[in-house]
Amino acid sequence: MDKKEKVLKEIKSKAKKRKYIIIGVAVLIIAVIVFASNDGEEQEHVVAERGNLTQELFETGSTEKGEEVTLSFKEGGKIESVFVKEGEEVKGGDAVAALDKGDLRISLREAEAALSSARASFERFLSGATREEIEVARAAVQSAEAGLNSAKDNLSEQEKIAEETLKDVHQGTATTLGTVSLLGETYSSVNEIKMGVARIARQYFTGIVVSETTSGRRSRDVIRRSSEEIEKYKDMATKEEVDFKEKEDALRKTEKELRVIIGELDNLVDVVESDFYKDTVAEADKSLIRTYRRTANSALNDVSSLLRRISSVNVEISAKLTSARGQVDSARTALNQAERELSRIKADPESADVRAKEAAVDQARARVEALQKRITDATLRTPVAGTVSDVLMRGGEVAGAGSPVAVIIPEEEMQITLDIYEGDIANVQVGDRAMASFVAFPDREFPGQVVFVNPAGRVIDGVVYYNVKVMLDEYPEGVLPQMTVDVTIRTGEKEDVIILPERAIYRREGKRFVRVLENGEHVEREVEVGLRGERRMVEIISGIREGEKVLVE
Repeated sequence: MDKKEKVLKEIKSKAKKRKYIIIGVAVLIIAVIVFASNDGEEQEHVVAERGNLTQELFETGSTEKGEEVTLSFKEGGKIESVFVKEGEEVKGGDAVAALDKGDLRISLREAEAALSSARASFERFLSGATREEIEVARAAVQSAEAGLNSAKDNLSEQEKIAEETLKDVHQGTATTLGTVSLLGETYSSVNEIKMGVARIARQYFTGIVVSETTSGRRSRDVIRRSSEEIEKYKDMATKEEVDFKEKEDALRKTEKELRVIIGELDNLVDVVESDFYKDTVAEADKSLIRTYRRTANSALNDVSSLLRRISSVNVEISAKLTSARGQVDSARTALNQAERELSRIKADPESADVRAKEAAVDQARARVEALQKRITDATLRTPVAGTVSDVLMRGGEVAGAGSPVAVIIPEEEMQITLDIYEGDIANVQVGDRAMASFVAFPDREFPGQVVFVNPAGRVIDGVVYYNVKVMLDEYPEGVLPQMTVDVTIRTGEKEDVIILPERAIYRREGKRFVRVLENGEHVEREVEVGLRGERRMVEIISGIREGEKVLVE
């Protein structure tokens, strides 16, 4: 590089630096002007207001031929009534069955009373507590402690009853398998069938080998293996040191092997009545095979009946223990609230205390809403119009959560199928309203609802998805299978709640905070958030009051 080129390069470099300096100074001047014209009060704020919040989930799916819809309760319990029968036509929203709501209604009345009490307590708190109110709060704590102890005692008693009930049932299992009747009067009947079939095979299924001979030998071998398996399962189910789950599993395997034996005995009947053997096998041996078959079928009935009883007991025990644990949780919550109430009622009203009181009211309201929803969900309704093809449970039976109750064949021949990501599936429930937009029909939207959520996920490209089916109230003319559909599912809705934009909330160490304007200064507050809705709005359960100004950063 010569001297002239070097000088030109230095001149260009200096000009470039001056250009950046000028731009930087200009930006600084603008920033100073903007800052000078915007003091703290003029920063962007939003007002915490009450409103309605809707949570939506968007997914793309496709149309497919409609399938039958299986209906089940979200929670288990005793079925009070079944309102439909097989072959009956139903409309979307018709009641199919209902659970006993007695306990839920009692809990709802208690929750409504708690909400009323929380509201009254809040109003009294604002005006200061009297000595009498403090004594009432102390009495509430004592009552809540007694309620929690009672709930714990009840849970302990229910657990003991459950243990004894299962023990009684499985003692019956031991009796059935060990001494009274498995295959005939005792287990020796299993051996009798095995030995009897072996003798018949040796006597008749030798010499010339034809297809019937081979089939008979195969049945002999299968019966021998199944008999040996049954003996192993019998020993497992009758030992005291084996737990209830293993006993039940042994029973189910016994049931399976008995069905195998019955099938092979049916095959032997066909073999000895075939043209090749009907004149060779003695009538007494033919009759003996049929006797074995009746004996095995009787044992199968015994085992199947016992399994049904165990299943029914398990469902009933699970429902009772779930209820008892729920009562303990409710009692513990009531005690915590009563203790907080006593502490706060004894203190002078401050902004933090006022917010806490408001939060107690909101929490009591949330419990009322949750119980109201559980009562609503205790009536099973069909999400689609169609025909009842099967009624699987009757009034008085105990239904487990998710257990099939009835099957509906939709009148519509088309459904929309979606694959929902595992992070979103917990928000999707049968009955959620949906809105669909077809690529082939872009000018219209079609309302519908979720009719099926598959509890079993599947992996697609290393990610777990769950299949969801949506049925529309009406379909566009000309709709065909495999058409692409954009579906928006309304997964949640809250009314009259405090809401803020999501950008007003920030996180630190796993907690959420906002900056509230108090007396001209920004004060950090921890908040509890709830439902996240459309337009990136968020429900605020506690931490701020309606009307307060919150900084948006």
